Amino acid sequence: MSGTINSLGLGSGVLTSDLLDKLKAADTAGIVTPIDNKITLNAQKGQAYDLLNSLLTSFKSSVSSLGDDSLYQSRTVSGNNDGVSVSAVAGTQIRDFSLNVTNIAKKSVVESGSYTSLTAPIANGPGTLNVGIGGTNYSINYTASTTLSDLKQAINDAAGSKLTASILQTGTSAYNLVLSSSSTGVNQSISLTDISGNLSDTKLITQNTKSGSFLAADDFIAATGTSGNMTLNVGGTSATFAYTDTTTLKGMADSINANTTMNTKVTANVVQYGTNDFRMVFTPKSTDIASVISITDSAGGGLSSTLTTTTTSPGTMGIIQDGVDAHFTFDGISMTRSTNTVSDIATGMTVNLLKDGGSANIAITQDRSKIADNMKSMANSYNTLVKQLDDMTGYDPTAGKVGIFNGDNTIKNIRREITHMITSVNSSGYALPDYGISLDKTGAMSFDSDAFTTKMNADPDGTEGFFSTKTTVSSAGVATTTDGIFTALNTLINSYTSTSTGTLYHLTQANKDAATTLSSDRAKANALLTARYETMSAKFAAYDSMIAKLNNSFSALKQQIDAQAKSGG
Repeated sequence: MSGTINSLGLGSGVLTSDLLDKLKAADTAGIVTPIDNKITLNAQKGQAYDLLNSLLTSFKSSVSSLGDDSLYQSRTVSGNNDGVSVSAVAGTQIRDFSLNVTNIAKKSVVESGSYTSLTAPIANGPGTLNVGIGGTNYSINYTASTTLSDLKQAINDAAGSKLTASILQTGTSAYNLVLSSSSTGVNQSISLTDISGNLSDTKLITQNTKSGSFLAADDFIAATGTSGNMTLNVGGTSATFAYTDTTTLKGMADSINANTTMNTKVTANVVQYGTNDFRMVFTPKSTDIASVISITDSAGGGLSSTLTTTTTSPGTMGIIQDGVDAHFTFDGISMTRSTNTVSDIATGMTVNLLKDGGSANIAITQDRSKIADNMKSMANSYNTLVKQLDDMTGYDPTAGKVGIFNGDNTIKNIRREITHMITSVNSSGYALPDYGISLDKTGAMSFDSDAFTTKMNADPDGTEGFFSTKTTVSSAGVATTTDGIFTALNTLINSYTSTSTGTLYHLTQANKDAATTLSSDRAKANALLTARYETMSAKFAAYDSMIAKLNNSFSALKQQIDAQAKSGG
C-alpha cells in the first residue's frame, strides 16, 4: 500500500520555480526570440544602408567632378624659364605664342652726393624741398637743424606710398640719400627741386630747367583766341605739341609725359614755388642730363612767353636708374607696359617679364592630368561600390553566405541602373570604352590612361561634350543644353542619395520605423509573458500549499494505518 502511495509522487515542492523558468523560457523562445532576431536583422540593414549611402556619395563625388565643366577649363602652361613666365587661370584660351623681351620695366632710382654723417645738416635756413614722382608733388619742409637722417624720415612719411628713401653708407664718413620709386615705368621718374633756395648745396637737387611763373597749375598757356604748336627740344631731340587758348600748364605737362619720344628724354612736372607761383619744371633723364632744354612756339604765335622763357638750375643729385617701361613682342607684335606683370593681353593670362633679353615659346593647354586623375578615382570608387552591392545582394551556396539584401530588387536595381549607364552609347556613338573605361567579366572597372589621352587629343571638344554638360547655340541664337554621361550619372546617383527624396532616404526611414515597431512589439510580448507567469506563479504557490496539506494529512493517516497493522487489528 505504502509502495503504491509513494509512487504517486505527490507532496510539497512539486510545482517549483525551476519548472516555471523552464516553461517561461520555452514561451520566450517562441514569442520574444523571433522578434529579437528581426531587431538584429533590422539593425544590420540599417548599418548596410549607411555603408551603401557612404559609398554612393563617394562615387557621386568622383562622377560630379567629371560632370563639372570647370574641370575641363583647367589649364597648364609649358615653356616658362628664367626670362619669362606665364600663368593661366581656368578657361583661358588654349594657344601657342612666343615672347621676346627687349627690356623689362624698371624703377626710378636717384642718389644724392655724399654727406659726412647721418646727422650732417642739409640747409642753411628754413625752406621747402619739392619731391616729384609720377605727376604727384610732395612738399618736404626743412630747417637749419634738419639732418640727412631727418630728411629721409620726412620723405618716407610724406611720400612713402610712391617711393622709398634710404641712406647708403658708400665709404668712411660718406653717406648718400637714395630714393627709389615703388612702381616701375617711364612715368615714375623722381625729381627734387629746392623751392626756397636754402639748402646748403646742390647734392639733394636734380638738375632741372624751369619755366616762368603762372598763377595756377590750371592757368592757360596761350592767349585768348589763339592756337598753334609748341616744340620741346631736349639735346637735339624734339617733339611738337598742339595747344589752344584752353590748354593748361598741367595739361601740357601731361601731354609731354605721355609722348613716347619725350618721356624717354625728360619729365615735365608742375611745381608750386609759392602763392600764385606755379612753374613747369623739366628734369632730364640720365642719358640727357647735360642736354640743353628749350621751348619754342613753332606756329600760331599765341604761346605765353612765360612758358618759353626758361632757366636752368644746377643739381648734382645723380640718376642711378631711369624709370623705364617694359618693351617686348608677343607673337611678333611690339608691346610696351609700365609693369613687368602683364595681365591685359588675353583674358585669364598673366605674363611675367623677368629679365632683359628673355624669350620663351609658351603653350597653354588643357590640363588633362586632372581629368585623368578624376577618371582613376571614379573607377576605384565604382569598384568599391559594386563589390559591396554584389556582396549585399548575392548568395554563395558553397560558403553558405547570403547577402543582407538578397532578393531585394530595389537594391539590385541600383547596381543594374549604374552599370547600364556606364556601358551605354550616346546618340553620337560615344561610349566610355572609347576613353579607356571598361568592365571585365566580373564587372570590375579599369582605366587605360593611354587610350584616354589618345581620344582626348583627337577630339577634346567632343570629349568634353560627352563627359559634361554642353551648350550649343544655333544660327538663330537658340541655346540647347545636353547632359554628358557623367552629368546624367550624377543625376541618377542623386536620386539614390538625396537627403529628402532619395531611394536610400526612404529605405532608411522605413528601417527606422520598423525598428520602432519591433521595439514596441518586443516590449508588449515581454509584458504579456511577465503577466502570464506572475499569475501562474501565484497559482503554483496555491497548488503547492494544497498539496503540502494533503501530504501532511496523508502522513498522519499512514501512521494510523501502520500502527493498526502492527497491533494486528
